[in-house]
Order: sequence, then C-alpha cells, then structure tokens
Amino acid sequence: MCEICCERSFAGPSARFFASGKISFLLGLLVVVFGGLTPRLAAQTPTPVTVPTWRYDVTHVGANTNETALTPSNVNVSSFGKLFSLTVDGSVYAQPLFVPGLTMSDGLVHNVVFVATEHDTIYAFDADSNGGVNMHPIWQISLMSAAHGAGAGATTVPYADTGSPDIAPEIGITSTPYINASTNTMYVVGKTKENGTYFVRLHAINILTGAELAGSPVAIQGTVAGTGNGSSGGQLSFSPLWQNNRQAIAYYNGHIYIAFGAHGDNGPWHGWVFAYDAATLAQTAVICTSPNGFGNGVWEAGSGLPIDIGSGGGRMFLTTGNGTYATYPPFNASSEFGDSIVALDLSNGKLTPIDAFTPFNQGHLSSADLDQGSGGILMVPDQQGANPHILMQVGKEGRILVLNRDHLGGYATGVTSNTNAVQDILNQAGGGLWSTPAYWNGNVYIWAKGDVPKMFKMNSGMLDTTPASVSNISSAYPGANFTISSDGAQNGIAWAVRTDQYTTHGPQVLYAWDANDLSNPLYESDTNAVRDGAGKSMKFAIPVVTNGRVYIAANGQIDVYGLFNGAPIAGAPTFSPNGGNFGGTLNVTLSSATPSANINYTLDGTTPTLASPLYAGPIAITSSTTIRAVASGNGFIQSAVSSARIGWRARAWCSTRARMMNWARVVPCSRAIWSVQLSLISYETVITVAKTVNKAPAVIIATATRIRAILRLHVGPKKWWSL
Repeated sequence: MCEICCERSFAGPSARFFASGKISFLLGLLVVVFGGLTPRLAAQTPTPVTVPTWRYDVTHVGANTNETALTPSNVNVSSFGKLFSLTVDGSVYAQPLFVPGLTMSDGLVHNVVFVATEHDTIYAFDADSNGGVNMHPIWQISLMSAAHGAGAGATTVPYADTGSPDIAPEIGITSTPYINASTNTMYVVGKTKENGTYFVRLHAINILTGAELAGSPVAIQGTVAGTGNGSSGGQLSFSPLWQNNRQAIAYYNGHIYIAFGAHGDNGPWHGWVFAYDAATLAQTAVICTSPNGFGNGVWEAGSGLPIDIGSGGGRMFLTTGNGTYATYPPFNASSEFGDSIVALDLSNGKLTPIDAFTPFNQGHLSSADLDQGSGGILMVPDQQGANPHILMQVGKEGRILVLNRDHLGGYATGVTSNTNAVQDILNQAGGGLWSTPAYWNGNVYIWAKGDVPKMFKMNSGMLDTTPASVSNISSAYPGANFTISSDGAQNGIAWAVRTDQYTTHGPQVLYAWDANDLSNPLYESDTNAVRDGAGKSMKFAIPVVTNGRVYIAANGQIDVYGLFNGAPIAGAPTFSPNGGNFGGTLNVTLSSATPSANINYTLDGTTPTLASPLYAGPIAITSSTTIRAVASGNGFIQSAVSSARIGWRARAWCSTRARMMNWARVVPCSRAIWSVQLSLISYETVITVAKTVNKAPAVIIATATRIRAILRLHVGPKKWWSL
C-alpha cells in the first residue's frame, strides 16, 4: 500500500493562550499603519495556538477551537487571500508545524512555522512575514550532513530504488514530525542512502537553533521472531529500504512512537511500530504486524495515530493494510493483523496489543488491494448515551465503520456485513477514503475519492446514515482531509485542500465552508487565481489554521493565507517585452503599478520570494528563460506572481537571405550543421538541398533554380537557425 502540550504557559487547541506583550504591540502597530489605508473589516486579535503534531493534538480530531480572527463573515475573496509563499527545496508531505513566541537563534522573538521536505531538509521560518529580516529562513538544516549523523556522500533515496513512484523523485522526510514545546525539541525521521546502504534515523532537533541534541540521531533498527517474508533463521529484521514511515510521529508520556508501511507493496515489507524514550532515544519496544506472513503496513495517508489518554497508561489506535490475518485472541508477538484496527497499550513505553477489529471480508480486501488502512482513524470526543467512546474509520472499500473503542469487536465469521461494528454504513464514502474524517460540535466531515464533501450529524454515539449537508465540488483521487477552525462552538469554518491534480503538477485549491453548511463555499483560492493561486498539488496536503493564518504545503513551497485587514495589494509586476522569441542579448525591464514597490524575481521558473534577487535594472537575457516576479512594499500585501517566457534564438555568422539568381556558394558557419532547408517564400514547397554535415565548418549549397528563399540551418534535434 501503495501527548497534548500542557507543560508550557500555553496548551493545545483545547485551551486559549495569549501572545506576548511584544507580539501584541506589533499587532497593534500593524492596525495603526494599515488601518487608515482603505476601509477594512474589523477582526479580533488572533490567538496563536501551538500546532505540535498532525491536526493539532494527540486526538487528531482536526479542530482548532481557539481561532478568534477568522470567521464565516470575513473569510471571502474580498477580505481574505494569499499573503505570501515560502520556497523550499522539495516535496512537502509532512504537515507544517507552528510554535508561537520563540526566541530564536537570531535573538528575535518569532512565531515560527517549521517545514520538512523530501530533500531531507528542515526549515524554521517566521510565520507572519517573508520580508525584511524574515526574507530568509531563521535556520535551515540538512539531515544528509555530518552534523546530523549522515555519512560522506549521503543522498536522499531515489524513488526508483523502492520500485514505487508513490513518493517521487526522492525520499527523505515523509512523516509529520512532533514538537515537544516544553523542551523545544522536534522529533523527526529521515531516510538516506549512503554509499549504497540505506538508513532510517530518528533525530531530536533543538527548534531554537536547528542543532542535533546529544545522543541524536539513532538508526531505527529492529528484529523480531518470525518466519515472514524476508526472514532468515526464524528472525525477521526491519528493512530501511522497503519500509516507509508515512504515519505522523506520535508522542505520549515521554515516549516517541513511529509506524511504518511500505513503498507501493514492494520488497519483503511488513507493518512495524517502534517506541523510543524521548529523553535518551533508547528503544523501548518494537512490534511487527505480520511476523510470520507479509504486509499489514501502517500508513493511513500520513495521518496521526490517535491516543486515548483517559485509559490507564494510554491506548494508541492504528489500522493496517493488505496482508496476512491470524485468529486472535490471544494477543502476542505472533499476532497477524491484516486489514485490522488495533489498540495498543502504551504503559511504560511498551507496545502491547490488547484489542482489535477485523472486517468480515478481510481476505477479499487483501487480495483485491482494498486496504482497510488507506484512511486514518477518527477518535470521536466522548459522547452521550450507550456508546460514549467511539472510533470511526473508512478504508478503500468505502464502508464507514463506527466502532466502540473499549471493545473493538474482533472478527465476525460466517456473516455478510460487519455485525461486530456499532455501525457499518455503505454507499456514503464514494470510492473510498485516503484521508481522515474530522469532528466538530457534533458534526463529522468526510471528503472521499470521487465524491463531494459531506457533513454527518452524530447523536449519542451514532452517526446519521445520510449527510446533513453536502457540497457540489467533487475531487478525484485522493479526496481530502478536513480541518475545522472555530471560536468555541461559534464561527466554525471547515477547511480542505483539493489536490487531485498532483499527477500533472497542477495547482491545488484551498476551500472554506461554513462548518454548519457545506452547500456553498465561503472561499476558493482559484476564484482569484492570479492573486491567490496555490502551489503545485501535493497529495494529502492539509490546512493548518492558527493565529488568523492558514498554512498549506505544496510541491516546493508553503502558501500562507490570511485576512488583508484593509491593506492594499501591490501591483503585480509587468515585463517589457512581455515574452516572445528573440536573438542575441535581450534586456527585459520589470515594473509595478505600485511605484514604491520592490520587485523580486527568479530566472529558473521557481516561485520568487522576498529572498530572491531584487530587481535594480534591466535584466540581460541570453538564453531561453522563464522570468517570474513578485512585488511587495511597506503597507502592501505581496502581489500575485507574474511570469513571462522569453524564447532565445541563436545566431550564426552565416550568409543571409538568398537572392533571385542562379547560385552556388559556400556558407561558413560557427556551429556544426546537420542539414539545410530552403523555404520558398513565393511557393508552398520546401526544398532540402544539402546533405547532412556533422561537425563541419562549412557546407556547400547549390541549386539551379531561380527562387526567393529563406535559408534555415538545422543545428541539432529540434533546433534551427533562420537566416
């Protein structure tokens, strides 16, 4: 297939906390500076909620209920849009993380957004601005460097080594890291190839400086007793090449938990889960979900493993994909959990299976590649009634499973439906789920493959079997994850990113709906695509909403959306000339309708930021180039990105236009000539009058025909010089 942060003065999204006095002062100053420029919508002071893990906290229900700035009345195309972008060096499958009020290595206090890429790079960016002192990352590190434990010549893993294009072109950091805000430590897993040997390492990074902590990193390794695929002598070892850490890293009670699936079901792969002491990085437990068989990977489209902290030492829930199943109970080191939902007791940093649910048709699911584990698990907040403790999960088959997390149900034999589930709902999840449902205020939100967004009501632990509200916007594979922002039970907004153009590198689209009504979107980033267009689609991207901003990962960039608060938008750069084909040296000038604006540009087709070269005068172009530029200025929102394609045509010192005459002449040329064409001006035919000449300094052209023609020299594949 193919712990809540309560140690600081602020907590996760279940509690409010306040910005430092310095941040409050700066926010007030912005209002004074920008407020008089144009009429603006009033907005409350934003609340900077820490986002240390996938979808906010260890429950992963997907709701930030302390968002005080963004409301259904001000999230619209007139007052809300893209503020700026941050350029990174690779694909971003990991969800960005956010920590406010950090005194960083530059000595300044920042709200910080952390980004990890498949190029094994981690960035710390100012989360509020990409201009001035914030035009560059606060820090940037590479897990391929010796300072971070890699050997000489380390690279990311080429996707071809795994035989799967699911993550391409390279594999580095795939899973969402975890930040322990009480110790300012980020836990992250990176993958490298070093002189033909593959490594997967767990790193502990100081988020203030980017430095590796003492005792970090450690190579992730493990061996269990078993005769499964790839075993030797009754022992089965973890493979750094074939195993894929797609699932977000989990943290609870001083321990780190890391799960693995496969790269496209290739190689001798299995499901693995590891536990490490967060302080020492000593391994405390390891289990394999198919020790005597194959498969049963844990990936869930990159979601987080929910942890129930109200049960003894804590219970963590996961779901597996295709693979072998063996009867349980008893639960022991030999258990095989094909296409199952499994509860693990986390007491004392161990991983002890204590309960499970397996669909009645598990064998069919596995043989037909209908992984139960394609979608993540929603652990619903406690409900009233007979079913207070609910889990919800949907796999490729599209059945909505509602389970009692205290008694998951086991495996029911001789039946034609999941009679061991609280509910088994068919035909409401399109072509299956490659995402995780979200929950807010009694509502469950799902966007399945080949389907539209749907909102279901939940009452007394039972899910309505038909949606209470639907959208008319459809998504192909993979569908989308929802997140919800609200101010308590008020001003709920449902957010999602449609990424179904990821195979063609088309733009992804950010959507916002009133969380009580999905029938009409409040906002779509493609409504004003020139201004708000998101970056290239990155499947499984998820909106991170905090402090009045929305952060979404794209291919090679992070897009930041928020309220304009009355500030005008700088005029997008224009080019003169505005594209075309030219020869020799061409000077291109850039300008903006905003006279005081600064213009930053790139010449390699990448998205410009305020850290890109600053335009100071005409740019000399001597080869085919795509110029992209962005304008910004004090008191202005950053402009949309403009682009122009300059086609450059080489010139050779060859003879010019042939005249009306009988002629035979030598054409000296500074480049090798492959062939020559005479294109008739007064006739429709094209006459080729010279043989192929490779690497020759000259070619003789002769004809006895009186013609008026243009001479074209063929100098390479698909390359011609017109004379």
